[in-house]
Amino acid sequence: MLPRWLLWLLAALVVVGGVSTGVLLATAPAREERAAGRAVSGLPSPADAESAPPPSAPPSSPAPSPTAPASGSSPSAVPSATAAPPVQLPADPPPDLPQDPRDVVREYYRDLAARDFAAAWELGGKYVAHTSYAKWVAGYDTTAAISLDSADTVGAGRVRVAIRALQTDGTLRTYEGTYTVSGGVITDARVTGG
Repeated sequence: MLPRWLLWLLAALVVVGGVSTGVLLATAPAREERAAGRAVSGLPSPADAESAPPPSAPPSSPAPSPTAPASGSSPSAVPSATAAPPVQLPADPPPDLPQDPRDVVREYYRDLAARDFAAAWELGGKYVAHTSYAKWVAGYDTTAAISLDSADTVGAGRVRVAIRALQTDGTLRTYEGTYTVSGGVITDARVTGG
């Protein structure tokens, strides 16, 4: 007699195979479409590809703003006013980004100090914020000034930092931690304090 687990495995394969076959049959073009030479499975035929307009970005994903949005601007002017979608890390750094990890972190804080949030977002804010662009920017509403006191390399691509943030109510907050830099952008942050 066969082991019980093997019988369950065979039953699962039969079910999955049946479902897959049903999906394929449901999406297959009708006999008339095949006879007319129309595309199979929704892919354009070579004739359709020549006459089709180039694909465009979906309207639900606005392009990032090249500059920081002015206060009071509409949510549509910011790169993302809703929950941040998963972001794929860059494979190769763009040529205009600094390559030394300390320089990347320094530039990030220069951008934050200048309130150039769009530039800081592109330099790594979008990888470490874990929220939408609009909420990330709003997190700096009570920050009057921010400065990077130190940035020291502690390992391959890792930078230890000490940060001071003057709040709009006059209080001073200090933070410390590490940033991980890869491909010319910040990809991880472990900063605590307040």
